[in-house]
Amino acid sequence: MEGEAAGSSMPANKKAASKPLRIALGVFVTSTVALGTALFLVSQGHIKLQPKQQYCLTSECIEAAAAIKSKLNTSVDPCDNFFRFACEGWIQNNPIPEDSSSYGIYPWLRHNVDLKLKALLEKPLSKRRDSEAVQKAKTLYNSCMNENKIEKADAKPLLSMLKHSPFRWPVLESNIGPEGLWSERKFSMVQTLAALRSQYSSSVFIRMYVSSDDKMSNEHIIKLDQASLSLSAQEDYLKNTTEAKAYRDALFQFMVDIAVLLGANASRAELDMKSVLKLEVKIAEIMIPPENRTSESMYNKMNISELTTMIPQFDWLAYIKKVIDTKLYPDLKDIDDSENIIVRVPQYFKDLFRILEGERKKTIANYLVWRMVYSRIFNLSRRFQYRWLDFSRVIQGTSSLQPQWDKCVNFVENALPYVTGRMFVDLHFQEDKREMMAELTEGIRWAFMDMLENENTWMDSETKSKAVEKAKAVLAKVGYPEFIMNDTYIAEGIKTLKFSETDYFGNVLQTRKHAAQSDFYWLRKEVPKTEWFTSPTTVNAFYSSSTNQIRFPAGELQKPFFWGTEYPRSLSYGAIGVIVGHEFTHGFDNNGRKYDKNGNLDPWWSLDSEEKFKEKTKCMINQYNNYYWKKAGLNVKGKRTLAENIADNGGLREAFRAYRKWIKEKRQGEEEALLPGIDFTPNQLFFLSYAHVRCNSFRPEAAREQIYTGAHSPPQFRVIGAMSNFEEFRKAFTCTENTTMNRDSMDSLTCALRQTLCRNKKMGMNFLKKV
Repeated sequence: MEGEAAGSSMPANKKAASKPLRIALGVFVTSTVALGTALFLVSQGHIKLQPKQQYCLTSECIEAAAAIKSKLNTSVDPCDNFFRFACEGWIQNNPIPEDSSSYGIYPWLRHNVDLKLKALLEKPLSKRRDSEAVQKAKTLYNSCMNENKIEKADAKPLLSMLKHSPFRWPVLESNIGPEGLWSERKFSMVQTLAALRSQYSSSVFIRMYVSSDDKMSNEHIIKLDQASLSLSAQEDYLKNTTEAKAYRDALFQFMVDIAVLLGANASRAELDMKSVLKLEVKIAEIMIPPENRTSESMYNKMNISELTTMIPQFDWLAYIKKVIDTKLYPDLKDIDDSENIIVRVPQYFKDLFRILEGERKKTIANYLVWRMVYSRIFNLSRRFQYRWLDFSRVIQGTSSLQPQWDKCVNFVENALPYVTGRMFVDLHFQEDKREMMAELTEGIRWAFMDMLENENTWMDSETKSKAVEKAKAVLAKVGYPEFIMNDTYIAEGIKTLKFSETDYFGNVLQTRKHAAQSDFYWLRKEVPKTEWFTSPTTVNAFYSSSTNQIRFPAGELQKPFFWGTEYPRSLSYGAIGVIVGHEFTHGFDNNGRKYDKNGNLDPWWSLDSEEKFKEKTKCMINQYNNYYWKKAGLNVKGKRTLAENIADNGGLREAFRAYRKWIKEKRQGEEEALLPGIDFTPNQLFFLSYAHVRCNSFRPEAAREQIYTGAHSPPQFRVIGAMSNFEEFRKAFTCTENTTMNRDSMDSLTCALRQTLCRNKKMGMNFLKKV
């Protein structure tokens, strides 16, 4: 052993040190080889390096992350029910208020706007600081908040109206004095109908208004349409379900009780109101349902003389002349039988006057005055409002009256929209929002045209070219109309209004008269195609087919719809961006597509493209028809909601495409930083932001009404329907086939085959098997 040791030429301590050196050298060589191999693979494109994930830790991003997290229910699989996943946390933490029949993000934002208006209206009135218009708004608000005066007045202001022609109410007989006694001999239906419309903006039997001529959209014209009913849904008069019967019974008892509160004999009230309800049921039976009210069928242009020949039972000229206050508009004194009008529902009017010919005058008078009384109940003392609350428990499911301040804010906002709009935008609208809205709008415009050019394979080139022209011509309006900044202009518009803090009911009647006559200002005037007249405090967005405009008032441009530039763009593109796309798409939906780039009802589609469009919409109608809403106990009406469903699906796709373009061009393809505390990619945040706009819950009564009267699908199906149709959503959340949020290829295939069968059947080919 020693000899072996003697053969080594290295000292013992140096031998020990060489071992770690050899290990280090081995590690170095191995690492170098591995790194070199990795670099080679990267250079050949076999490996893609992922950049380290970046998080946005600003106060705005932390705020956004917290807001998003609070809305979620992460126990739900997003691929099973994305609405529940995205919204159930918010819904559970925000129960429906007792005075509401539904509640969601839209009503929540509406309430926040109301709170801001309340603060502005409750600032002490200053003749030095406040403009004349603002002084009127504050006076009107104060009169509404003067509950002691309202209670003291009780029913006196309404009873005063009921003592004078044309509003004497037969059911009251002489119980409110001999001057209130109705006379059949003196009753004039024309006079009463005209007074309702001209003095109180109440449309009963007939809705008369001024709007642009659909085929000559630069001109204004008088239009005649069917009016509304006491209950919201036509179906509640026609069906014999338990709910419909309960609603009719509640309405009947409500009419009887209100008549008794105003002085009627109970047995007389029951007898008279039974006849009134029967009449309203007959009217409901002849009304044209929304799905049959197409632009073409409602464009029936004629002069008053021709209408009188068609329906001679009613003095149309006398009615129209009595409705218009020629003291306000002396240039309209010359209206005669040659005046052109658009009769939107000729068959309804034929049936209406056939029904009225067979009715007693007393029943007609009772009904007309009932509708006026019904519209004024909220302007009376609490005993009337509590009786309405009992009625509302049945038809809306509410259990409390709206707070007086909230009612008063809404009243002033509706009566003086441009005054309250100016007050709101002065303090709560940031002008830089216009810049970001321009970015979003142009992104959506590009996305729409890109999809049209590169993905639409069924539309012919000529129709496609005209669609591009219309898309380029869409005009976006953001924030508020510029004229509201002109104090003199606003004051001139309301100069006839003279309010008193001690006469709430009288103030209400003034505002109703002002509203009743406002649209006649436009008759004989050219349509201002580049102007808009939406109230700035509106929490909604719109498309106007007659002006080819998309409109986004200031009330809509707030979180969680509009997120500023300090927040991830995914949030704004997913919320207000989809809303921009939604409104843009309305210009090309089943109704908007009928209007050209100049806003005229003009068939600019080829017959072949139009037929293919109609075939494709059948799939969407079927998809939404199959959604069952347990809360309502009803299926969605796919045909009635078609326009909104098209807009939802189109808007979602356009906004996502615009967002990805923004990432590519403004960030050179680099994804946005992630939000802290929540594990979502930018694309996932886009879809969450869209869903959060739709978070909403309903009482059963409101759910039924939404199905029967709503133009939109229920919120959960707006989320599930549009997202389950979109492959980019499925990619973002890795939704596999056969999950709810992945309407697999078989759905599309089945729909396509059904369309083929329909086309082939028309060609005379027989198919033995149905798909």
